[in-house]
Amino acid sequence: MTDSKQTSPGVVRPEIQALRALAVLLVLLFHFWPNRIPGGYVGVDVFFAISGFLITAHLVREVEKTGSVRLRTFWARRIRRLLPASLLVLVATAGAVFVWVPQLYWSQILREIAAATVYVENWQLAHDAVDYLAAENVRSPVQHYWSLSVEEQFYLVWPLLIVLAVLVARRIRRTDPIGAIRVTLALIVAASFAYSVYETSANSAAAYFVTPTRAWEFGAGAMLATLPGLGRSASDRTRAAVSWLGLLLIGVAAFLLHSGTPFPGYAAALPVVGALAAIWAGAPSPRWSPLRPMASTVVQKLGDWSYSIYLWHWPPIVIFELATGDKMTWPVKLVVIAGVVVLAALTKRLVEDPVRFGLFSGGRRLWPQYAAAAMSMVLVLSVVVAGNRLVEQSGKANNSRLEQLMAAGTPCLGAGAMVEAQRCEPGALGQELFPEMSMLTKDTGSAYDCYDQEPGATLTSCRVGSQRADATRVALVGDSHAAMLIPAIEGQLDSRNWAVDTYVGRGCIWAKVDAVDQSDPCYARRNAMMQRLGDGPKYDLVIVTGKRNASANPQAAAGQIRRYVEAWRPVLERGTRIVVVADNPGLGATDLGCLVDDAANGGDPTRCAVDRQTALGTRDALEEAAKRSDGKVQMVDLTDLFCTATQCPLVIGNVIVYRDAHHMTATYARTLGPQLVERVAARLAP
Repeated sequence: MTDSKQTSPGVVRPEIQALRALAVLLVLLFHFWPNRIPGGYVGVDVFFAISGFLITAHLVREVEKTGSVRLRTFWARRIRRLLPASLLVLVATAGAVFVWVPQLYWSQILREIAAATVYVENWQLAHDAVDYLAAENVRSPVQHYWSLSVEEQFYLVWPLLIVLAVLVARRIRRTDPIGAIRVTLALIVAASFAYSVYETSANSAAAYFVTPTRAWEFGAGAMLATLPGLGRSASDRTRAAVSWLGLLLIGVAAFLLHSGTPFPGYAAALPVVGALAAIWAGAPSPRWSPLRPMASTVVQKLGDWSYSIYLWHWPPIVIFELATGDKMTWPVKLVVIAGVVVLAALTKRLVEDPVRFGLFSGGRRLWPQYAAAAMSMVLVLSVVVAGNRLVEQSGKANNSRLEQLMAAGTPCLGAGAMVEAQRCEPGALGQELFPEMSMLTKDTGSAYDCYDQEPGATLTSCRVGSQRADATRVALVGDSHAAMLIPAIEGQLDSRNWAVDTYVGRGCIWAKVDAVDQSDPCYARRNAMMQRLGDGPKYDLVIVTGKRNASANPQAAAGQIRRYVEAWRPVLERGTRIVVVADNPGLGATDLGCLVDDAANGGDPTRCAVDRQTALGTRDALEEAAKRSDGKVQMVDLTDLFCTATQCPLVIGNVIVYRDAHHMTATYARTLGPQLVERVAARLAP
């Protein structure tokens, strides 16, 4: 992913080419056989260190020669080097997605292709890593573009910082420009490394992708490039030892680190220091060094093709899994790897080199290069727009048909088909599914319009339903499963004269807290709920639900139940009624795949179902607490609207029940809304 030239123009450094070959092989093997090389992802960090070194070496030479940096020329070179192959792979990937990947995943993948096109995929993934609604995202075939995005952001910002450092040096006059660059680098490396360590411990999912946690890796390579003479004064024996040590550090990182290692943080120093050691050592005498294997034709070719190999290797892995629902076997992996290498070689020969060294490479006029880059990016984005337009138009037609059926009060739609009195015949509404598969993951309705992503002491609340002064005051309390009840009830509230305040947030279900629980991340949220429901304006009714959960440890489960009961007691004493809604059944991690496969391949999605006992799982602490309340807390169980005596179908009355493994769709929620509110109201009857 970096230039292969030596710090002197026109000279290829074999050890850097070898490092690039090693880095791309680690990434390749890690992605195809993650259990064999659990830390192979450190190949990306090796690339970052190499990039920092090579780019800074070039910029420093230019500063020494001309006293400044020609920014437009520098960025034009980066465009010629990176964009052609990158955009080619994105277009090819988009085409493969349209042909082989189920429409269910198009919206997510197209969004990431757009982010990769403009080199912000790392920020898109960082956002998704902390976004609850993106928690069920599948792996994207362009996910690996996160590292290219980080590199492009480095290439954009770093020359500007060098220009700034040179300008400061001129103002001070006594300061050497290279010295000013070193000071700038030292500050960046120190700040970025400190932030990386902090953010990795505080928010590891997002820390992996964001640029500030990775900047020090480029900066470390950049600092090495500013050192005079590098390792030339050291003996061949010393340099050979350092070279072997560097390779050893990279190898140790690849085999000892794993997916559970907090990363980048401190751990990223291992491959970065290893890469810098090998670069510092250069190419000492073959007698003492690893130069002979590093300089072999195969290794040098792999280094030369490494950028294209990196681009091509990941999409086939993901597209194969999404298209077939299976993992690649060993023979398939070997064939795919061979194909990736061939594609990379062709891309290097037919795309990278002609653009980089032929077309646009000569002449002083740079605007054609920028114009060509912009037009190419627009072309890729137009493919994304066209795909999204297709999904949206199909989704709108499907939604229009759904609204017609809902407005007509169609009795056999969705949950209505499970009401015994309806006696609905299979296929009574034809074969169309609601929502359409392409819109399934987005089918949340109004569930998250007023949702606490990061629950804390400040409660977010919204009112839905009746605005009349004499309305029955209701609080809906719980996690995302409570939020999914909002689309179910909102259409039923005005006729009941209910005004509902929603208190829904991520993960923290209302329960009693003790002083010893202050380290619990849900402590502040639960304490705030205790105060709001126990001491705030009185509600007539509190509806509680949450994801089905009970600890396997009997003592811990008893503690969960006790905390629920103790939380409810003061609210009940105020005269507020409490109703617990039993959680919907859940799916296994792969059960939704049956629906996706059948919808994509012309099968019968209505055959997809899970075993009732498996779907309901073990007992739920909320339900157990309600049962132990001596009738003071009422229960509403909707299982009969999800399951038959033996199975829980994934499609009921032409409506898809689940949008992921444990959340029901807003469409299905709307169809069970009348039954839900009717049953809750029945529990309130004297």
